Amino acid sequence: MKQLSLRRRLVLGMIAVMAVGLLAADVAGLLLFRSFQIDRLDETLLLPFRDRDSPQVLERLATNCDPDKVAGGLWLPTTYAIVILDQQGRQRCSVPDPDAARAGSPVVDLTPEELSALVDGQRIVGLPDRWGRAPWRARVIGVTGGYAVLAVSTTEVNDTVARLTLVSLGVGLATVTLAGLASAGLVRLALRPLTQIEATAGAIAAGDLSRRVPGEDPDTEVGRLATSLNAMLAQIEEAFAARDETEERLRRFVADASHELRTPLTTIRGNAELVRQGAVNAPADVARTIERIEAESVRLGRLVDDLLAMARLDEAAELQLQQVDLLSVVADVVADARVRAPERMVRIQYLTDSPWSDSVPVMHGEETLLRQVLTNLVSNALNHTPADTEVEVALGVREEQVVVSVIDHGPGLQAGNEQRVFERFFREDAGRSRTRGGGSGLGLAIAAAMVARHAGTLRYEPTPGGGATFVASFPVR
Repeated sequence: MKQLSLRRRLVLGMIAVMAVGLLAADVAGLLLFRSFQIDRLDETLLLPFRDRDSPQVLERLATNCDPDKVAGGLWLPTTYAIVILDQQGRQRCSVPDPDAARAGSPVVDLTPEELSALVDGQRIVGLPDRWGRAPWRARVIGVTGGYAVLAVSTTEVNDTVARLTLVSLGVGLATVTLAGLASAGLVRLALRPLTQIEATAGAIAAGDLSRRVPGEDPDTEVGRLATSLNAMLAQIEEAFAARDETEERLRRFVADASHELRTPLTTIRGNAELVRQGAVNAPADVARTIERIEAESVRLGRLVDDLLAMARLDEAAELQLQQVDLLSVVADVVADARVRAPERMVRIQYLTDSPWSDSVPVMHGEETLLRQVLTNLVSNALNHTPADTEVEVALGVREEQVVVSVIDHGPGLQAGNEQRVFERFFREDAGRSRTRGGGSGLGLAIAAAMVARHAGTLRYEPTPGGGATFVASFPVR
């Protein structure tokens, strides 16, 4: 069985509640109205005996059974009947009102015992008519030789209640119909935000992640739902954007890595083929070819090491934190640089005038990664500056940050490359020969990732007077 929609269930529920409420109110009102009218009829049965002459009138009727003797001396409602009974409860005579025939004369089938019990005249009983219904209200009064039963008809009351019932049903039906139409409109208006949410969800399912649910009052249930959905959609969009960006970076990484690995492998394979085929015979040529193979092998090894380092950083393994004497690490890196390039000037300087022990605290970090950061920065400065350019490594504390700056006075970066320089496999000079000392383009990317693992930042600043300065900042811990 097909389930009804929420809108239809709400409308039908409101109509049902309205109908039940109106029905209950009408039934209660009609019952109270009929009870009130019956009570008034019962009270009218007492009125004839508020006049002191009323008992004598009934006595004359009981004696002569002359209806004319009643009309002038006994007050009764329009539709009435008086029945005179003997001591055994047998009818002697009756005085019906002209309208009593329409109402049906009362049938007095009371036993002598019942008549005797009711003779006090203060108890009202119901009597049936000749059709077996009970439209008469009656009281019993003792008279000479028997009993007098005074009865008034409830036909008018019942007819009035019947007419009111029809009117109530008509008004109730019209009210329920109008209430149903109004409820449908109100429910449609109240559920319009849900319809918009449904349309938005459909658009999102079709791929439009930028869609948002129209804003509603946050104090309402639908408004809070819209706010929550928009927050969720924003997170989903960010997650998909991050996924797409990650996939794009991975594709670029795989393509660049394949290209970088292909170059040294091709060089090694080509030179090895020359030696194997005997194309190189002179000892000097053979030695030069072997040197090329060894140089490309070393470059290939460095590239593989860099790729492995990037892979380990992407895994986000937990750091092996320890106290690191940053001055000692900087001194070692500078010493190694002087060994690799003895013709270059590489020196250490301080960012502050305070003694070293007071200005630079001992850091908490992984010494191997910090050493790799400084090595990559110094190597980058040496590889991309002329041989007569000085390289400086400055240390100090600025605004509760441990700062290490590698400063060169070379050509610096071209405009627009300040952020791209930290991308993987980025080279400012794309045409640089990779066989003449060109780097893999991973050094700065690895350094930036390692600094980020220590909750720090690596940024580029132009050196005053020309050159590039790379500033690594670490929080003081």
